[in-house]
Amino acid sequence: MRFPQSVFITGNMPFAQSELSRCLTAMTGAELRPEGYPFTVTAGHGRGEGYRVSVTGRHTDIQGESPRAAVYGVYALLERLGAQFLAEDCEILPSVTEWKPMSFSSRPDFAYRDLYWRGALNGRFALQCGLNSARADISPEMGDKIRFYRYSHTFEELVPPEKWFDAHPEYFSLVNGRRQREHSQLCLTNPDVLKICVEGVGRWMREHPECRIFSVAQNDWYGYCECEHCQAIDRREESHAGALLAFVNAVADAVRDEFPDNRIHTFAYLYSRKAPRFLRPRENVIVRLCSIECCQSHPMGACRQAIDGIDVENNAADGFALSGQAFADDLADWAKIAPHLYLWDYTTNFSNYLQPFPNWHVIGENLRLFRRLGVEGVLEQGNYAPGKASAFAPLRIYLLSRLLWNADADTDELIRTFVRGYYGPEAEPGVLQCLSLMENAASQTHMGIYDMPDAPYLEEALLIRADAALADALRRTADPIRRERLERERLSFEYVQLARLPLDAPGRNERIDAFAERLSRLGVTELFERRELAGSIQCMKESRCARRRENVPYGCYRL
Repeated sequence: MRFPQSVFITGNMPFAQSELSRCLTAMTGAELRPEGYPFTVTAGHGRGEGYRVSVTGRHTDIQGESPRAAVYGVYALLERLGAQFLAEDCEILPSVTEWKPMSFSSRPDFAYRDLYWRGALNGRFALQCGLNSARADISPEMGDKIRFYRYSHTFEELVPPEKWFDAHPEYFSLVNGRRQREHSQLCLTNPDVLKICVEGVGRWMREHPECRIFSVAQNDWYGYCECEHCQAIDRREESHAGALLAFVNAVADAVRDEFPDNRIHTFAYLYSRKAPRFLRPRENVIVRLCSIECCQSHPMGACRQAIDGIDVENNAADGFALSGQAFADDLADWAKIAPHLYLWDYTTNFSNYLQPFPNWHVIGENLRLFRRLGVEGVLEQGNYAPGKASAFAPLRIYLLSRLLWNADADTDELIRTFVRGYYGPEAEPGVLQCLSLMENAASQTHMGIYDMPDAPYLEEALLIRADAALADALRRTADPIRRERLERERLSFEYVQLARLPLDAPGRNERIDAFAERLSRLGVTELFERRELAGSIQCMKESRCARRRENVPYGCYRL
């Protein structure tokens, strides 16, 4: 049927209505008139995120279980009409003259869907992606988001060493016979530590009533407490999660009566990843398992290889080795006992942001595993640096967001849709060839999030072929915006090739300087996670594969 010449949009969710109006008028040229074809957008008062859309010849009805769900329903209808929301800098609203009656509904596979990628933090785009990310700029007027208070590492904030250590070293972890001031955890069986943390969490909850989840979680390094009392619990539970979970349960018990709707969030991470034997998380506790050790080139349920010796602060780790207790085993064990299980997954190379990270088809496999085991929420961490990103970051954001909503979505079709719309139909064959070459190579070995430019899947001949495919795509592309996007992707291959050059290669430093100029022109601000760009470029000059990073300044910033 012909799309009406005028429409009238009513409802109880203004942002959803305004987005529907904005996009429909751009796509159809329809005028907004009270006598026009009626669209009704209705937001329920619950917290569910399912929606239902009905289009007939007389009326279109969009119903969401919550205000945010109504927004999701609006964008879903627009996509059925041909709109594409591919990236924060790529919204495609095609001309529409015909449409047809339809009825459809949907709800997400995971209740909490978070992309910790800089390119996914724009509030409108996050909602177009079906996300409710804690750090996205999604205001209450837009439907709001999942609100954490400090959803990361908090032991140092709750019991700051600079405040407590001098007078009370016993509050901090005993490691190799000494209480640790630097890079410490807490002594989790000390009653005063529990009292301080309960008071701190209670204060957070009173000061931040907009939040429902509060993090009580180990610091971002090792150093668990080896005192007699902490180790007695860990030995009994056959896991260093023992003392941690006993402590977190005690905090959750202490705040439950005053804040019955709130939850305490903690990590199963590094030394605490293995589930305890007897202890069980309280009903108001969220356990978030972290996949930092995992091989990224194979599905987690099919690979028992893992990296070890992880140095999170310096983005470094040992090589891969066969793991006796694989991540999928730990995940299954936690799934049996945790009433609320979340995942913190890793989806880029943090040692080398620009380095290829080709595991497109692994994403859906992993998310289907998480869903099958009852995981409620997933955070996918990636390149959150200010500025632009390479290594096909926009494609990864698009793919992750769609699979977080529906893990059964067709990965190949999602990739084709994105590549055709973002890079252009002329570039599609070359880009798809590049992606396929790199993913096939990575699947033959193991890939981790701290791999260096001499990783075995980055063979020189392969890099040349993959870059040539992108170069061909660039030659076929006339649009300047799409050309710039392709140029940014080619930085990945140039970075790896430059980093691997011998230090005495003729013209090496001059080539690195020219590379740095291209980074600046194309908006890239980081090569290594949180490391200043100028120092990173100097590191490339002074060490092969940019290995000597101890003098690269660390840039601390909050999102």
